[in-house]
Amino acid sequence: MRTRRALIADACGALAAALSARADAAYPDRPVRIVVPFLPGGGADLIARLIAPHLQQRLGQPFVVENRAGAAGRIGTAVVAKSDADGHVLLMTTESSLVIAPHIGVPLNYQPLADFAPISLLTRNMVILVVHPSVPARTLADYIALARAQPGQLFYASSGVGGPNHLAGEIFKRMAGLDIVHVPFPGTGGAIQAVIGNQVGAMWGFLAGLFPHIRSGALRALAVGGAQRSPSLPDVPTIAEAGVPGYEATSWIGLLAPAATPPAIIAALADAVDRALREPSVREVLLRDGSDVVASKPGEFREVIEHDDAKYGRLSDLLQSAK
Repeated sequence: MRTRRALIADACGALAAALSARADAAYPDRPVRIVVPFLPGGGADLIARLIAPHLQQRLGQPFVVENRAGAAGRIGTAVVAKSDADGHVLLMTTESSLVIAPHIGVPLNYQPLADFAPISLLTRNMVILVVHPSVPARTLADYIALARAQPGQLFYASSGVGGPNHLAGEIFKRMAGLDIVHVPFPGTGGAIQAVIGNQVGAMWGFLAGLFPHIRSGALRALAVGGAQRSPSLPDVPTIAEAGVPGYEATSWIGLLAPAATPPAIIAALADAVDRALREPSVREVLLRDGSDVVASKPGEFREVIEHDDAKYGRLSDLLQSAK
């Protein structure tokens, strides 16, 4: 009797697997939306637009980038959390809306660790401090001296309250003992335009989004937040070597889906992303703009999310005081 039941169970399981495989084999059956929860022009937006054509080529349907900016990424992230878990709405984001947001003391209408299925960590990105060329500071030491001479009169922009760039600026202020005023924008793109237009004198941002403007001379780079200098800007010192010992700030960009998305779809997307990031034309752009290409497995990305959630939990006092 047990053998007969086992055979029936095996048959049912095989049938269910076959039906699931048949359904997943049809994926995607319509255009896929990649929601970027920030304004156009930031690192997550640039990477989404860079790999979208390659995902379309690999999977046979258009991948359309949709910017849903606001609240340091929390608005667009909530949109994806509430979307159907069929792989047709994805999230391209930084750690801002996933592992920083839970610790800044604002209400969330999604659960960052429970509502998403990680697909791939795409890049790690160096945080960098830039100023408008009119700011009378050519080095980080100059900028620190200027801030000390004018407490409360210098301003810096970021991609929004609670974002990784905001946190980078607040940690810098604390470690350097400075009084500089934060001006949040709904995404890196808005902050970049404010500094280029000299509405705000400085900003913290990702090297990937800022490098073209540094290269053109529209912005001046003072220091990078990594442990090492960027190969893209070898003459720009790290913040630690330029006057704030022990400082380090980096960020990441990753792709996720709603939590109940079938594993076969997650695997198909992860494979397509991995192949896209191996394309020489894609790697050239990312490496030139200062990104480290990662292309992790879904499980590896989940470990990063869980690790960083714990890390930012330990910084909750700083995060909440900086709101």
